[in-house]
Amino acid sequence: MSKWLASVQSAEEARLLLSSLPDILDVKDPSKGALGALNVDKVEEIVGIIDDKCLTSATIGDLAMDSEIIGEKMGEMAKTGVSYVKIGLFPDPSIEQCLIDLEKTVKSLNVPVIAVIFADKPLNVDYLPLLNKSGFEGVMIDTAIKNGKCLLDNISTSELSLFVSEVKSKSMLCGLAGALKLEDIKPLQALGADYLGFRSALCLKRTRTASLQLNLAKQVQKLIHPG
Repeated sequence: MSKWLASVQSAEEARLLLSSLPDILDVKDPSKGALGALNVDKVEEIVGIIDDKCLTSATIGDLAMDSEIIGEKMGEMAKTGVSYVKIGLFPDPSIEQCLIDLEKTVKSLNVPVIAVIFADKPLNVDYLPLLNKSGFEGVMIDTAIKNGKCLLDNISTSELSLFVSEVKSKSMLCGLAGALKLEDIKPLQALGADYLGFRSALCLKRTRTASLQLNLAKQVQKLIHPG
């Protein structure tokens, strides 16, 4: 069965979830884009609050496909003590070379790196072999444009099934996210991804920049881990 990831935007939200922690507590700033980054000091504070009670991850921002910039941000975020660092892959003519150039940095970090691709901004490159060779630990698929449409509005379950199979064939972690709804959990779990990621479903009126609600997190927790 798939595990779950919950994204928080503050230390207060992290404390709120201590009584109902996800399998991975993800840290981001949803007001700054799909993978908006929190200041590293705030990420470090949240990691301290969680205190190894669950795994943690943090995004480095919606960045250009420049290996020097991405490498620097990955290194800074890795020092916060998170379990995983997440980077977004956006369509760019230089993305293939960027991933090749990131290999040395990814393999030198003491923290595994997860790549995030986007169903609504598909990459025109065979990225999985590149990610695998460059030492990435896993791949998540998400949505880049936060307009109320969820993952399944942008990609079919058959396409997602193929994505999961291809990622797992490389012995990499696989995650699915993108404004997921409670009713999406059962069909997406059936695809065999390692993690399902949530933010909108945990907030009032599914507004990802609003405050996280513990009762909504508990609903997701119950559906992911019944009993």
